[in-house]
Amino acid sequence: MDDEFVQVVSHLRADYQLLRDQTRLVPPAGLPVIEQSIDWVGDTVLYTYWYEDSSPDGQCIRLADIPGTLSGDILRLQQDLPVLNGDHEIVGDQIRRLEDGLKLPPEFDDDSEDLAATVDPLPVIEINPDQHFVKNGKYESEVRNLLKCQRGSCPGMPVSPHIIQLLGRSSNGELVFERFKSRYVLAFIRSVDVYKSWILQLISGLQALHSLGIVHRDLRIDNLLFSPDCTRIIICDLEERWGNRLAPEISRQPVLDAGWTEKSDIYDLGNVIKGMIYGNAPITHLVEWPIPPPFRTIVEACTRELPNDRPNLAQLWNMVDAIGAAPSGEILRTDVQ
Repeated sequence: MDDEFVQVVSHLRADYQLLRDQTRLVPPAGLPVIEQSIDWVGDTVLYTYWYEDSSPDGQCIRLADIPGTLSGDILRLQQDLPVLNGDHEIVGDQIRRLEDGLKLPPEFDDDSEDLAATVDPLPVIEINPDQHFVKNGKYESEVRNLLKCQRGSCPGMPVSPHIIQLLGRSSNGELVFERFKSRYVLAFIRSVDVYKSWILQLISGLQALHSLGIVHRDLRIDNLLFSPDCTRIIICDLEERWGNRLAPEISRQPVLDAGWTEKSDIYDLGNVIKGMIYGNAPITHLVEWPIPPPFRTIVEACTRELPNDRPNLAQLWNMVDAIGAAPSGEILRTDVQ
């Protein structure tokens, strides 16, 4: 089964990479992208790209997500972006020049909080670059959630081996963590048992978070870490501030109370599984990524449109656990006590 699975995944990745390399929507076939934005006008999603050219704001191309039309097909890599001079919008099958163009979006205001009083009580760690990763904390919610996940103290006792542990702070007030491998380990195609183990570990980590009242909001492959031997997966970035807006029920407006719930985390988990299989993130989330058995039904269940139609984590665990038999000791699960 593994040889067949690896071969199928290899073909799927190659098919996507061919489309990715050929489209003029992004490099290498397209112009370098300066900026991209996603906006909603009524029920229509607009994808706007600014490309490098000789003009101050670059060339602007706006595409409407209307399935079954030219603009929708371009976003799904089913048709290519036409060669256009100047600023244009493509809405359905109509190509129109944008006479006034669109200005580059303004930079987001830095909404970082002053964490001095929150971080100062943490133990000071002597940094070893080979062993530690440091970052400037932005929000009090992240430190609060990290401490919750280690029973209120630092370094504390982690409630799950699949949630990043806060070790303390640097002398400069940065948050200090153990250094792990990044999501780029996903570039290598793995066996069914390895993917199964990783998914079960993610479910276990989410169970721990949800049991503490924490909704991750931003679960994606960029927020996954891996142990040196790649057998253990760790969820990071517990800011619980901004996040993914892929689940249909989440507000597309730039608000903090966008409606994230445990069920939207499960929706995002479905997309994480896609990213694991393909070893990357799609250039747009409209790209159709076929998922092979035995993970197809898992992804379909996670990404059902209505939140109440998605399985809960216990049901999801049973669905994944029913996939074949993993080698003894490969699956790590730690229940919150």
